[in-house]
Amino acid sequence: MKRAFTLIELLVVIAIISILAAILFPVFSQAKAAAKQSSCTSNLRQIGLAIALYRGDFDGVNPRHRFCPDRAGDELCTNLSNPTAYTGPNEIWWAPFDNSVAPDAAAPYPNFKAGFLEPYYKTLAIFKCPMETKWQVGYAMSYITGGPMGKPESAVENPAVCQVWDHARTPGCADTRTGFTGPPWNPFPPKADTAHTHYPVRHNGGFVTLRHDGSAKFRKPNSMTNADFISDSP
Repeated sequence: MKRAFTLIELLVVIAIISILAAILFPVFSQAKAAAKQSSCTSNLRQIGLAIALYRGDFDGVNPRHRFCPDRAGDELCTNLSNPTAYTGPNEIWWAPFDNSVAPDAAAPYPNFKAGFLEPYYKTLAIFKCPMETKWQVGYAMSYITGGPMGKPESAVENPAVCQVWDHARTPGCADTRTGFTGPPWNPFPPKADTAHTHYPVRHNGGFVTLRHDGSAKFRKPNSMTNADFISDSP
């Protein structure tokens, strides 16, 4: 005589499966998040290599966040009251970015303008953080006053200074507090970033930074200080 499962036995099996699922699903989720953070870290390391190759071709000078050839006498974009303002159709950024439209424009990626790092990388995918895909570029190059942008490598005394990091505004980053009208550009205070756009919490409550020495490091916003942005800090 064949013995079938009783209702109680079936419920016990279902309960056990439910408990195992409740235990394992968060583990799988954490593993998936860790994999995306690892991918983001890899992206930034490849960007760091591209920047190093750029320096090698330009007498050891770090790239700028963009050039503004439509601004007569200010091709280096140094006299803008808003350093992310659109300056004309010929401006070119370090990353594949079209500044004539919103940073989160829904136009097909990667059909935006190629940046001037283009000769130094193989795929545009490195500019996309796997946790944030709606932005034209998922990373920012620092244009903080006192940062490494546009400086000779020999003038950067702080090799751990942040050069590029996870971002959700534009491919550049500076203080954009209301009423802030021009240089010097100070680091945006992490406490003021309530929208988590300058320092996103994409990866387990933090973000990944690319330092001038080419290393990529995970950081939490509340751990950042001005010394992380200034290239002549000891």
